[in-house]
Amino acid sequence: MAFTRHQPTQTVKHKIACLTLDMESDYGDPDGRIRLLENPEYFERYASIIQKHNAKVTMFTVTSLFERFGKQFDRLANHIPLEYAAHSHTHDPYHAASRDEVEKSALVMKQVNSTGTLGYRAPIGQITQEGLTHLLDYGYQYDASLYTSYRPGKFGYHNLDKPNFPFRITHGDRSLVEFPFTSLSGVRVVFGLSYVKLVGWGLYSLIWRTFGLPDVALALSHPHDFYFHELAKFHPPSLEKLALSRNATRAFDYFERMVAGLKKQGYKLIFLSEALEFIQTLPGLREFGLGDWK
Repeated sequence: MAFTRHQPTQTVKHKIACLTLDMESDYGDPDGRIRLLENPEYFERYASIIQKHNAKVTMFTVTSLFERFGKQFDRLANHIPLEYAAHSHTHDPYHAASRDEVEKSALVMKQVNSTGTLGYRAPIGQITQEGLTHLLDYGYQYDASLYTSYRPGKFGYHNLDKPNFPFRITHGDRSLVEFPFTSLSGVRVVFGLSYVKLVGWGLYSLIWRTFGLPDVALALSHPHDFYFHELAKFHPPSLEKLALSRNATRAFDYFERMVAGLKKQGYKLIFLSEALEFIQTLPGLREFGLGDWK
């Protein structure tokens, strides 16, 4: 079955949302620091928001970072409900889901999370048909790499034809579930902290109220989203720097408004592993053969 545009959004009995954190080194930092883990103010503020709203976080982690930051990851897991998923092994967008990246990340995840669900997110959404084959080969049960929106540039994408709701990808007798980066329904603006900062809360919340979200939604954030004003010195002038700098000092406030907004709209905040179990029970979940992936 090929992807087609304007497919209706699948509805479910209970709305669910997953807060996802792409745990990687601070963008552009030459020392590979992660200030969200090392700055007590940032750490406590992030943890307090999760605790206040009884939320859970699925942390897509660059698996090579476990060696350097494993203790800090454990500390975060002791403060908030946290589960691990893979965000490649080295965060190389040119080999985002190569066999080597997928194999190494799977080995680490099976050590760190031996009884857990294997989930993957490719850097900058650079997932391909070949990459999905690697995920199937190494036993991943879900992928969460697909941006269902449009972005120009070297690592751009044009996925307005893809479903904005989880779907199954099949390959022979094997399959995995794709959890797209959720976009606001209709307008396909990504539901992520960097996009909220770029647009500003007033306008973004108006668009959100107007168009809504699918009944299964993923919220996206990165550590650098919360304090890009500290990283701006590492970046030369560019449109990207200008975009990332927008409302940088308001990031924690915007993030809490996103979480509170989900709860107000009746979403249950759960792990992606729990969402996978839920999705597996849905009748009529769309299926696409791997060969239809473009």
